[in-house]
Amino acid sequence: MDRLKQFAYHKWASQRILEHVQELNEAYYTQAGKSSFPSIRDTIAHVIGVEKIWLKRMNGAENPAFEKFDVETVEKAMEAFLLLHAEMELYFASLTEESWQQEFTYRNMKGLKFCHSRDEMLFTVINHASYHRGQITSLLRQFDQSGIPLDYIHFQRKNR
Repeated sequence: MDRLKQFAYHKWASQRILEHVQELNEAYYTQAGKSSFPSIRDTIAHVIGVEKIWLKRMNGAENPAFEKFDVETVEKAMEAFLLLHAEMELYFASLTEESWQQEFTYRNMKGLKFCHSRDEMLFTVINHASYHRGQITSLLRQFDQSGIPLDYIHFQRKNR
């Protein structure tokens, strides 16, 4: 599948989950629940910080620091994602097919050394965020709220 289409899906799903939380009630964004992170806001802070780390790794940074984004409100989180995703899209547009296969050595958050291609890193970004969007849905269900369909096929149906 086309990596730019995959990234378009990722952008759509990232915005859609936040729009859904905003439509339900902004209070759910910071409400404590049981998950890997104590709230939707904390989950979002993790996801966007990790996406920035992967972008830095794709640029050759071996041990990039975790960058904190202002995601205190749903609106701020949506804006932060829009800006980061625009930066990522500009970067991706500059890459050749050969560049996508280039491998980079980096250290993970535990300091372990790995080597992966940009292609593999991009898939990791998308897959990682999908996992956490599922956690956000679980948090919403803990708050007696419903999730929304965010599978790729739903994106496809809306964007043909």
